[in-house]
Amino acid sequence: MNKQYDIIVCGSGMSGLSLAYRASKSGIWDNFNILIVDKDTKNKNDRTWCFWDKFTSPFEEVVFHKWDEMLFFTNGGKKKILDNNNYSYKMIRSIDFYNHTLEYLRSQSNITFYYDTIKSISNKSDEVEVVTENTSFTSRYCFNSLYEQPKIKSYDTYLLQHFKGIVIQTEIPSFDLNQIHLMDFRTGQENGNSFFYVLPTSDNTALVEYTLFSGNLLEKEVYDYKLKEYINKVLGIAKYKISGSEFGVIPMTDYQFDRFDGNIVNIGTLGGDTRGSTGYTFSNTQKTIGNIIKSFEKSGNPFYEQENISKKHKVYDSTMLQVLADGKYKGHQLFTDMFSKVDASDIFAFLDSESNLLQDFRNIKSLSPIFFIKPFFKAIKKYYS
Repeated sequence: MNKQYDIIVCGSGMSGLSLAYRASKSGIWDNFNILIVDKDTKNKNDRTWCFWDKFTSPFEEVVFHKWDEMLFFTNGGKKKILDNNNYSYKMIRSIDFYNHTLEYLRSQSNITFYYDTIKSISNKSDEVEVVTENTSFTSRYCFNSLYEQPKIKSYDTYLLQHFKGIVIQTEIPSFDLNQIHLMDFRTGQENGNSFFYVLPTSDNTALVEYTLFSGNLLEKEVYDYKLKEYINKVLGIAKYKISGSEFGVIPMTDYQFDRFDGNIVNIGTLGGDTRGSTGYTFSNTQKTIGNIIKSFEKSGNPFYEQENISKKHKVYDSTMLQVLADGKYKGHQLFTDMFSKVDASDIFAFLDSESNLLQDFRNIKSLSPIFFIKPFFKAIKKYYS
């Protein structure tokens, strides 16, 4: 193997493979020698990425399913059909994404894969050194998506979005293929802000996911119990088979991540692409990659200036996180107030960092202001002082 490369991509998850695939497809890396390093070969369906979108996404060809009708359920059981305008909710299975991107990348003569555990990534003069358990490499630029929890400061908020999902198959048709339960709060809130997703892919198959926003994980048995309870008592399904499962933990934080560190470019959650107030990462990562590609096209380097998630939206995220962490304004009530009083399309625009001031006003007006005053001014100080 070579020891010297033009570009090293550390991590071959969604962020790393998205960048390598899209940059290679665009032609901007045709004259570069590229190394992709990861400890795993990515040959399992280990997770699902979901996102809402108005247009064609960069990976539309591997979208497993999409839905145009979305439902919201309050903790008290009230159902609301969401006014989502032109937004669709889309699902990508990781195995389809891996197979699609890896097939193309492995066919490129200027791209090499190396499987090993990365021990360190550091700037050395005008190069980056990547050290693995068995060797080391250098490159002009390095893109890093290997997340480690940062050292949280006293003024930061750090919650976890943790979830377990199971794919269930029923004996009889049990689902409306055109509708999803985007947020279903018909479950106890004793473990924190808790809700379910239901994403049907046929009339007798669906991904059912128990999701929480809280400071700590639960015992494994609790996730399983809550899923069974919801499927039996809320969905009214007594008999089903489990054909797949996933478990994940996503940080929800207003910690200020560094995008650039010398010639190291952080992407994905490590670069701040996970939306603090929701945990959604896929769409923001694709926008960041678009910025990187444009920068290469314009100046031959990855150093762009304007982030997709603006300071304004980071202030909103920080405020929301503080309110959720405080717990006085219960999460299920907060989201019920928002989705009951505001069109879902305005909420989606906010969560995609695309909302205008009028949409911001409608979202803010839907919530009880007393809980937000102190956190808002704390967030203003954090991002603008």
